[in-house]
Amino acid sequence: MTILGVVSGSGGAGCSTLAAALGVQAAALGGTAVVVDGDPVCGGLQVTTGVEHLPGHRWAELAEVDGVVDGSRLRERLPQADGCAVLSGGRVSSTLTALSPEPVPPTAFDAVLDGLERSCDLVVVDWGRQLRPGQGASLYLLPLTARGIADAQAWLAQFDAEQLAGVVTRSRRGRRKLAEAAAAGLGLPLLGEVVDDRRVAVAERRGGMPGAGRGPLARLARTIVGAVVQAEQARTGRADRVPRGRRRVATGRA
Repeated sequence: MTILGVVSGSGGAGCSTLAAALGVQAAALGGTAVVVDGDPVCGGLQVTTGVEHLPGHRWAELAEVDGVVDGSRLRERLPQADGCAVLSGGRVSSTLTALSPEPVPPTAFDAVLDGLERSCDLVVVDWGRQLRPGQGASLYLLPLTARGIADAQAWLAQFDAEQLAGVVTRSRRGRRKLAEAAAAGLGLPLLGEVVDDRRVAVAERRGGMPGAGRGPLARLARTIVGAVVQAEQARTGRADRVPRGRRRVATGRA
């Protein structure tokens, strides 16, 4: 019953990887979770999550949705990986027949997202650089490079920073002081650090979900899921089923 997005002002920052890890860890904690591609036409979430060859609905089959969506029924018809459902763009239908990508109208996108939110404990949206106002809170994934910080400053000048729950930084190795300084400069809390890890790339090449298991990325995703859901519960007064986590800065590898 919480929507959590992942967004970045820089392309290739790893939004899909972090989104997948958040979804799979929410499922591992006992909740119902779905990871959604925020770009129904060009997004690459199905490749990152390794479901591109699995049957199930894609955005192309939902482009003509009109009205209220039964989120539970839809989730059952999506490709599943490590207990987490995945709604991606792409060209593969439930019958493994090629489909031509087509734009998904905002009304259909919103109806699907609303239906999933009502029926799932956590909906994680891989926004990439296409954040949409009013669609839950989001994490800003910040590459700790001069270009990444400059992109963040330019991106935040165009969007409402109040929609952002905090910053997750990404670098080749842990750089806590720089991460804290960069987050403070953007006026957002630092929620964690993602450090490059070749094991995640290997898992993706083998068709596995990023963040599954017990590695550093999994611990980071678990901590963020707990902190964000706890904050949402406090804001709305609801008690969702995803277990609460401690509020602390975590470090993961990706």
